[in-house]
Amino acid sequence: MSSTSLRAVARSLRFTVDRLRAISTYKNLFNGNVENLTFSKPALDMPHVLFITSNGAGMGHITRCLAVAKSGSEDFHASFVTLSTSAEVIAQQGFEYLHFASAGTTGQPARLWNNNFYQFFNVLTRRNHFDAVVFDGTWIYRGLRDVLDKKPSLKLIWLRRGLWKKTASIEQLPEMEAYCARILTPWDVGDRLDDGPLSHRKTQTLVQGIVLSNSALLSRKSALEELALDPDGNYALVQLGAGNINDISDIRQKVTAAIQEQSRGAVMPVIASSPLSNHVQGDENSITVRKYPISPYLRAFDFVVSAAGYNSIHEIIKWDVPSLVIPNLNASTDDQKTRADALCDDVKHFTALSDSEIYTYIAALLDRSSRGCDSTTQTDGYPQFIDSGEEAAQAISETIRL
Repeated sequence: MSSTSLRAVARSLRFTVDRLRAISTYKNLFNGNVENLTFSKPALDMPHVLFITSNGAGMGHITRCLAVAKSGSEDFHASFVTLSTSAEVIAQQGFEYLHFASAGTTGQPARLWNNNFYQFFNVLTRRNHFDAVVFDGTWIYRGLRDVLDKKPSLKLIWLRRGLWKKTASIEQLPEMEAYCARILTPWDVGDRLDDGPLSHRKTQTLVQGIVLSNSALLSRKSALEELALDPDGNYALVQLGAGNINDISDIRQKVTAAIQEQSRGAVMPVIASSPLSNHVQGDENSITVRKYPISPYLRAFDFVVSAAGYNSIHEIIKWDVPSLVIPNLNASTDDQKTRADALCDDVKHFTALSDSEIYTYIAALLDRSSRGCDSTTQTDGYPQFIDSGEEAAQAISETIRL
């Protein structure tokens, strides 16, 4: 037997052993608010849609899917599987979920983890009938694809955020796209400047930008009351992410110090603590709130200092909040700088890449706030491209009916 044949036999045996091992080990990797891997059945004749989200560095995957699930509640029954450690927010929003530990959490090599996910998802699809699976993540897991190979009638819809960095590899995309009944890409303010690898593909269906909106924006008085903030104070929201990509504590401290210093203590920085992060303690220069989603409370703040993630930027646009955006350049595929550049108008929205720019633009926002400016900017037309997931939900329903 040739060495090539021996290697093939060895790979096949290793694959078989891994699969057999995963039959028992996958049971230790999941939890949630359903028993025996069995979700509640939908009402008669209502389709059942399973949303699967990757873990991600932020809340984008879960938030988009929650928005779409809520908006489609009259057309389909939604359940969730997520790899995110913030899985509990799904239950808080009224949905059943299962949390499956990610490869990063378990420390397992990708091969072993995918075998575990395969066994988990294989059992899940035997115990539940799903009319469609909506996956929100950068790459469709091999364990998921292996189950779809056995169940070709199960429709996969990829909810795929655009605006990938030019350096992002797309070699695997054709293989993954072949599994999809449809690929949905939500509008992004950065689209007009996008020259990344996804901008040249024609495989996706564009839908409105997506924000999670549980209700109308609270009044300033109500927002301050619910956040337990002094109604006579002035506040700036600081939401720079969970710090899962890189340490953001230093930049956060510089931002809060700059706000306090340049406002002479008249504006208090309020740190939005992400559900993904350990609780961030305030100091003499700031206080901390922990709310999800934070967007209903935005009227409590004179302005926002934010990372340039998908959620944060489109909430800023939707609710027309003056902002300083500090893009995280260490994101693996998300081109936050292009998104920040597209938002920046030097009137209401600014972008900072250095300490000096942080100080300069915080001063500009404080000055703008003190003068009560209400400038018309190029962002005024953008909210028409954003909804709460209604168009994406409609596209999912149409795909199921095809």
